[in-house]
Amino acid sequence: MSTAFTRALVKGEKGQSDMQRIPIDTSAFFTILPSEILFEIGAYPEDLKARLELELGDSLEARVYSVVVAAQGRENVTLAVTFEGAQPVLGAKFLEDLGLDVDSESGLLEPSRHHVFAFNYEP
Repeated sequence: MSTAFTRALVKGEKGQSDMQRIPIDTSAFFTILPSEILFEIGAYPEDLKARLELELGDSLEARVYSVVVAAQGRENVTLAVTFEGAQPVLGAKFLEDLGLDVDSESGLLEPSRHHVFAFNYEP
């Protein structure tokens, strides 16, 4: 499969960043963003770090943040990580959180479920 790209708004308490052509990597669990973007938008820092496995078998520790991501007419909270040299990429958790999949043939995002879902909710 070729790399998929999308336009996404990444939002925090202080603002948002319009990512015009951000890659999607289904083999990455977390969304990865440079610390400058996370600080600029006011992303919410979680009180934890994640150990990330790298392609060549190395690993590193990354800070975890909560952000709101909007893409393809959907919006939800997801987790993003950052580390030195981080380049923007949307991961598998972003896809799950927004109820999206990457079509393996076209590389386009498509819904994997209804975008509004509240289990057992009665107003």
